[in-house]
Amino acid sequence: MASEDYPDTPIEAEADGDSTEITADDSGEDHGRSPHAVQRVTWAELFFDLVFVFAVTQIAHAVYVGAGWAGLGRSVLLFVPFWWAWVGCAILFNGMVITATKRHLLLLAIAGAAFVMCISVPDAYGNRGVLFGGAYLVSRILLGIPMQRREAFRIRLNPFTVGVLAGLAWTLAGLLPADSRQWAWLAIALIELAVPIVLGHRLDYMQFDASHLPERFGLFIIIALGETLTDIGQGGTHIALHSQEAVTLFVAFLLSCGLWWTYFQYGASATEHALRVAKVPAVLVRSSFTYGHMLFVLGIILAAAGMSQAVADPGAHLHGMHALLLGSGVTLYIATFCYTRIMMFGGASYTRVGAALGAAVITALSPGLPALAPLAMLAALVIALNAVEFYRVSTGKPLLLINVWQGAAGR
Repeated sequence: MASEDYPDTPIEAEADGDSTEITADDSGEDHGRSPHAVQRVTWAELFFDLVFVFAVTQIAHAVYVGAGWAGLGRSVLLFVPFWWAWVGCAILFNGMVITATKRHLLLLAIAGAAFVMCISVPDAYGNRGVLFGGAYLVSRILLGIPMQRREAFRIRLNPFTVGVLAGLAWTLAGLLPADSRQWAWLAIALIELAVPIVLGHRLDYMQFDASHLPERFGLFIIIALGETLTDIGQGGTHIALHSQEAVTLFVAFLLSCGLWWTYFQYGASATEHALRVAKVPAVLVRSSFTYGHMLFVLGIILAAAGMSQAVADPGAHLHGMHALLLGSGVTLYIATFCYTRIMMFGGASYTRVGAALGAAVITALSPGLPALAPLAMLAALVIALNAVEFYRVSTGKPLLLINVWQGAAGR
């Protein structure tokens, strides 16, 4: 089986749990999937992710240097193609058996297209619009062809075929003048964002490896959090470390640690459990993984830009959009947990709803304050959230929930 191309089978671990190069019989209606399949992230996928470290860095820098709300919107818009390329690759390689050579070549080819997109970001609304769109088109073709050969979809009109058309549209729109280009790209991005909602119900038969996919999305959160540490560290190397600057660096690092803890202490295991027990896993892949994790990453990108500003000049009184970057990023990040928790289990915890509201209040108070002030308040808020949840869980006290519905994985 390992010599065949793209059979839709899981990669199962041996008894010792070390091997991931085992194939399964591709017979039966479920294409040989096993409910006990275990697939781990490969070295090739980790190398592939390095390109998206560069992508997150480019987008975060574009947000940081952007002028006003229009500049912020244009920067965030460029993240959408990167996200769909990465998500498409994560889904493509979930449960797919393929020879190592072909897997590596395909991953490297997609990574190469994404790398071209990365170097096009600074001038995407200038002379590199076609280059950015063309590279995205290549990535969508590289994703779409093997998915068709794998026969992963039972219908021709699916997210991957629509993605190829979207890539072509991004390329053609790159020929437009900058003002028209941004609106054309916005329209295309909105269509792409709507595709999982419009076509998602047609893909509910798909099954996913419950170990591999949560691990892949968790690694992207690590990529985004790594961007915050990079920005903090680079800022610290270019300033004189007086008392205020040193305190700001320390508080920014604490906030980054708090954001990591908020996801990985309890959230990461919850996503894997939800995918295992969900009656229709594709519902969670659309909502909690595709949309939810996109919001997580956007929140981290905004927070990273805000922390960079605080580290660069802790005493600066920021105004307008720049004053709201840090708080809005943290608010979006925490609020997204409420959304994903509702989609998975039907309810959001009072602790995270309260923390999201608290972060929103701090955001509203941020304009005119020294940059260090909202940074310190948000760090204290995130640490308090994690401390309260840790206390309740470790002492056996349940986290009180605001119940909304049954949830895809049940309560």
